[in-house]
Amino acid sequence: MVDELEPSADENDRASNAEFAHNQDALERVRALAKPETDPDFDGCHCVECGEPIPKARLALSKVRGVTCQQRLEDLAARHGR
Repeated sequence: MVDELEPSADENDRASNAEFAHNQDALERVRALAKPETDPDFDGCHCVECGEPIPKARLALSKVRGVTCQQRLEDLAARHGR
């Protein structure tokens, strides 16, 4: 009886390990996105790309780009597989 359960236990272990690895990767990506940004040209309130004022909500998250410039940067990165 124990021999019959062992193969499924191995399959479950592999599935659990794959799920854990997937979740860890997702957490790392989210943590990287949430990290405060820095740029030597950042003056504390204007986008480093276009110079427009950054919304207060983005400033509270320590972002250095406005929404439009950030979206453009993310779109470019997605097209280049980054």
